[in-house]
Amino acid sequence: MDFKRILVALNSPNGRDAAFERALALARSSGAELYLLHAVPANQPFSFRADARLARQADVRKRAEDAGVRVQTVEQHGDPAEIIELHANARAVDLIVMGAAPRRGWRRRHRSLVAERVIRRTSVPILVVAGDASDSPAPFRNVLAAVDLSPASKDVLSGAIGLTADETVRLTVMHTVTGLEAENAFQSRARWMVPEYRAHVIDQARRTLEGVVAEVPAGVHTRLQVSTGSAARAIAEHAAALDADLVVVGRSRGIKILGSTGIGLLRRNERALLVLPSPSQRRAGVEGRPAA
Repeated sequence: MDFKRILVALNSPNGRDAAFERALALARSSGAELYLLHAVPANQPFSFRADARLARQADVRKRAEDAGVRVQTVEQHGDPAEIIELHANARAVDLIVMGAAPRRGWRRRHRSLVAERVIRRTSVPILVVAGDASDSPAPFRNVLAAVDLSPASKDVLSGAIGLTADETVRLTVMHTVTGLEAENAFQSRARWMVPEYRAHVIDQARRTLEGVVAEVPAGVHTRLQVSTGSAARAIAEHAAALDADLVVVGRSRGIKILGSTGIGLLRRNERALLVLPSPSQRRAGVEGRPAA
């Protein structure tokens, strides 16, 4: 992926910020400019912890400059998702990087609420990293790319490879056949009457998947995975089994952006998640931006 400007949503007024660490590493490797944005929530006074916030901004700015990265910093008071969308469009950024604070139990479903709203509102690729990720992020080398076998699947693979360090990456390309129950799930009487049905559908999906990955560079170690059942659950479980350090998915079309699969993944996010809009969505976003 060709990055010229990366927006990072700072979410920590002091201390470490995993989103900044990842964005800085990407900016250094790609030669991109960093746009550091701190959105102060509307339900907090703008003066709340202002000294710590400004000190943090000065610190991350200096770190970026010392690394030879061009940088701009800005802060604004209001709804964080709206502010991120506004600045992403106004600055024509190529990537948004933001964090998701880890939560446990029933609060898990709210952990990525701002990230979910940003994904719904923008047509820019978004990288969501866990809030407890490493201070010194290593390059992504174990990547799981989940595709739906549509024409946009090749763009998902290109994005997955483009965000990795080099040809030593291990890429798993996965497709979930959602029309079939998982192997350990109850199957309908009709499915039991046609035992060849399941094997035929899975085999057909695998052959299509092989065609999708045909253009992956030869130096990339690639394996295929076809699963059944709930797509979000299957992707999350397989990512955990692989110990993947990055999961890449496309953003579906229509009003229900991402659909249940993407939203389910975002709420289960225990590792970095890259959400890629389709080329048509990117073009629509560019056409809708105000003139510079």
